Parts: sequence; C-alpha cells; structure tokens
Amino acid sequence: MNELGMQRHERDDLTVAAAHACAERVDQRVRHLDEGEPLDGVLQLRREVYQGEQGYPLQNIRQLADGLDASGTILVAEDGDRAIATLRLHDFASPMVQVEYGQLLEYDRFAAAWHPRSVAVGSRLAVRSDRRNVEVVGALFDACYRNAQARGLRFVLVACLPSLLPLFEHYGFREYLPPAAGIRTEAVLRMVLVMEDAVHFRQCGSPLLSQVRQPAQGAASRDWLQRSFRHLDSD
Repeated sequence: MNELGMQRHERDDLTVAAAHACAERVDQRVRHLDEGEPLDGVLQLRREVYQGEQGYPLQNIRQLADGLDASGTILVAEDGDRAIATLRLHDFASPMVQVEYGQLLEYDRFAAAWHPRSVAVGSRLAVRSDRRNVEVVGALFDACYRNAQARGLRFVLVACLPSLLPLFEHYGFREYLPPAAGIRTEAVLRMVLVMEDAVHFRQCGSPLLSQVRQPAQGAASRDWLQRSFRHLDSD
C-alpha cells in the first residue's frame, strides 16, 4: 500500500477505541466489485488521492490501474454512487502478484511453509480526504478482515508509508522486516497482519478482536512468524 493518501495529522481520528462500533453502522456501504464491473469510481478516487494530494505524476494509466485490478478482491465504500474509500486484496497464488510484490515482501520465506492461498497482500488503499474518519476507515478494514477470514488467509502483508504506521498498528499489523527503499524519498514499511491473533489484537486494542473465531490458529501462525522473522524481536 505504498500509494496511500492519508496524512500524519489525520491519524488521531483513526486510532480510537470506537472504530469497530462505528464500522458496524456503515458496513452496508462497503461491497466487493463484481468481476468485470467498471472501475470508474475507484480510478477517480485513486487519481484524487495519488495525483491530486500526493503529487505523483501519473504518466500512464498503469499508475492508476494495472493487471491486478482484473483479479483478486477490490473493496469499495460508497456514499450513494460515489466511491469514498477503497483497497484491494490478492493472495499469492497469482504469478502476477508474486512478480509485483514477492521480492519486496520476501514472500519466498512464507512460501516455504504456507500455501500461496494462505498469504495475501493488500494494496491500492485510497480514502477521500473529507471522509477519513473511524466510521469509513473502520468499515473498510472490517470488511477486508471478514473477506480474508472467509478465504482462510493466515497472513495479510502490506507495504505502507511511515505516516500510516499508527493506523496499521491500531488494526493489528506489525513490521516484520526493516524498512525498504521507497519509490521516492520515504522508506516503505513492510507490515503483516496475523489473522485470528487474539493475543496481539488484545494487546494493541485492535477493533478486529471481536471478529476472531479461531484463536488457536492465530497463535500457531504468530509463533511461526516470530521464529521466521527476527526483526519482530526488536519490537
């Protein structure tokens, strides 16, 4: 998620204990785009965030849309017919995903122990600047977690800007590798969400704790992660 459009000064609104309760009130606004459904609203939102706010020079359409948009899951929160927040989720069963994100996120270390459909990457997060609140963002993360849960995912990986560290930490993500070089000057943080990790969700106050259904499974995944990535020992 290195194409994110949420600034550091807004993060306090997104890291409060009421996030999950607020998410429930707007859950009906979040949906999965159907296969073949036009991406016009999603692309417009990405343009507003990536180009309009962050100043990325969108020299070609691939910076707004790429081949991965035709697969995986694209979640969108809508106000009426207008997209106000979006992200996408792909598991590593796709060779395109392995090419795009495998090296950056060191997927090969997961591949040695886990089925590719057990590990996913989240990307292309964008939220309208005037809708960055716990209600909208909470609903989006809530829907993403339920989708990952239904698919049997064990880990969700992201690459995010440092300004988004508090947001992702609030929902239960942790840095599992040192920062990597970014597209421009900022480093990219490599973070992981261990699905069903009730212990960590409780420690960090994640709104996702109430969604946990298989805490023993989460504990096993967490134990493997801590053995495999020593960077976690420095947390």
